[in-house]
Amino acid sequence: MISMKTFKKKQLKIPKRICLAIKQLRLQKEVSLLELSKRTKISKEYLQAIEECRFEDLGCAQIYQKNFIKKYVKALGENPKPYVKQFSNEELETKQKTIHPTVECKKQYFSNLPQLLRIGMVAGIILVVSLWLGGQIRNTLEPPKLVVLSPDEGYITHEPHVTIRGYTEPEIGIFINGENIVSDEYGNFAEVVTLNVGINAITIEAHKKHGKITEEMRHVIVKDSVVLQ
Repeated sequence: MISMKTFKKKQLKIPKRICLAIKQLRLQKEVSLLELSKRTKISKEYLQAIEECRFEDLGCAQIYQKNFIKKYVKALGENPKPYVKQFSNEELETKQKTIHPTVECKKQYFSNLPQLLRIGMVAGIILVVSLWLGGQIRNTLEPPKLVVLSPDEGYITHEPHVTIRGYTEPEIGIFINGENIVSDEYGNFAEVVTLNVGINAITIEAHKKHGKITEEMRHVIVKDSVVLQ
């Protein structure tokens, strides 16, 4: 009697879709999405979209999507090559993408906030330094402030002397008729000037260290005293 062998139909194991496979891998490794986001520098929202097979929500070209898969698997300590290959077979070769291959993922910068903060800090420092340098240059190019409080122009007196009073900016040199005089820490000055009978021309100058000068003129008239008989 010839025995008949019973043939059973072999059940082929259908591989899980890439998004489900990598999610299962993450769960096996007991790694949270938040922790994986820190490891990969990919936003949690992007990782969740990948695990839910919503690759179109990434809004980026194929090459960047493949890089996401590579980073995802590598961060879990596994060889990313078979996963990237599966992703290419399932998601890329069977679909036509309309996104230009050079376009990066939109809002990708949100996944790298520390770098953005560093760039912002550097930009802020550069801005502050630029403003400071601009102020220094402007201060160098502008002539110094000079205000003469007394005497008034055309002042008439019978006295043989007059006091020149005024103020300027701190650390500015003050010269009266070419003679350097002392001012206080706030820029105030007062200097007695000897006069001659007639018209006296008095030149008051404020000098900056880099050569900028502000000049004021005062004409003081000294009249002879009249002795009554």
